Amino acid sequence: MKYYIQRGINEYGPYTLADLQRYVAQGNILLTDLTRSEGMAEWVPVSQILGNISPPPPAAPVAPVVPAAGGTVYSGTPAYNTTPAYGGTPAYAVGAAPATVPTGPVPPDLHWALVLVIGMFCGVFTLVWLFIEASFVKKLKPESNFLAFLIGGVGVSFGSLILFYAGLFAMIAANPNNPQPPVIPFVIFLGALVVAWVLQVIGIFKMRAALVEYYNTVEPISLRLSGVMTFFFSIWYFQYHFTRITNWKKTGYLVPQQ
Repeated sequence: MKYYIQRGINEYGPYTLADLQRYVAQGNILLTDLTRSEGMAEWVPVSQILGNISPPPPAAPVAPVVPAAGGTVYSGTPAYNTTPAYGGTPAYAVGAAPATVPTGPVPPDLHWALVLVIGMFCGVFTLVWLFIEASFVKKLKPESNFLAFLIGGVGVSFGSLILFYAGLFAMIAANPNNPQPPVIPFVIFLGALVVAWVLQVIGIFKMRAALVEYYNTVEPISLRLSGVMTFFFSIWYFQYHFTRITNWKKTGYLVPQQ
C-alpha cells in the first residue's frame, strides 16, 4: 500500500509503509505529519498509521542519491508557490534529496484540449498528431511494431477509398446507359474500413503497452492507462499524460495521477 504525506499546501509521495518508518527514524517525517493511503479519504497523523510498529534503526549516513530506475519520482519541487518563479524557496520531497529528473525523451507538449479543438477544424491534424505521438513512443520502445499497424490502417483506409471510386467508374464505363448501384464496390469499401479500424486499434493498444512498460520500469512513475479511455479517446488521453510527464521533466514535480 502506498502513502502520501501532507505538509501545509504541499503533498509528497507515494511512500511504502517501510519508507514511512525509515523517514520517521531519520527525522525527515514527523509523527504529527498528516498522511493517507491511496484508499483513504481523510488525512490522519502518521502516528496513527504506524501505531505501535517500531521504526527501523537509522541507516548509516550516506551521500544523497538521485532516484534512479525503480525508485519514486514523486520528488522535486512541488507545483505550488514555493518555487523560485514565485519568489519562494524550493521545497523537495520529504525524505528525498533534490532530484534530477531522468533524461529520457520528452513527450510532445501540447494540451490535449488544444489537440481536440484543432482537430475539430482540421481532421488531418488529428491523424498527424497521432503519428507525432507514435514517433515519440517509438523512441521509448524501438522494437515495438505498433507503428506498422498504424501505417497499415491508414494505408488500407486510403486504399479502400481509391478502390471504391475505381470500381464505381469502371461500372459506369462498362454500362453508361444503365448504371447499376455500386453494391460490390461499396461492400468492399466497408470491409476494408473494418480492417483499417482493427489495425488502428491494435496499433494504439500496442502504444499503450509500450508506454505502461516504459513508465513503470525505465522512468517509473506508476503510469496507469485505462483500456476504456484508450479505446475511445486514445490520442487525447495519451496527450493528457504526455503533458503531465513533460511538466514533470520541466519542474521535477509529477502531479499525482487521479
